[in-house]
Amino acid sequence: MANVVTVARFTEPLEAEMAKLRLESAGIEVLLSGENAAIMEPGLGSLELQVSSDDEADARAILADPGETTEARKTS
Repeated sequence: MANVVTVARFTEPLEAEMAKLRLESAGIEVLLSGENAAIMEPGLGSLELQVSSDDEADARAILADPGETTEARKTS
């Protein structure tokens, strides 16, 4: 990735990993900065979800979309 931008910050590793998987499933290459530090020393700092600047708008849109809720699936 040439120009990398941070699209989200997380304090919880599980939340960061879920967001990463969501972007990867959409075909967006993702870097999770601070992942090793969080494993070694929880609470050391935030985890930064980073993508190519070319994918920034798509990544932000995906992360902003909460998706379909369980309740909505039941009524469909």
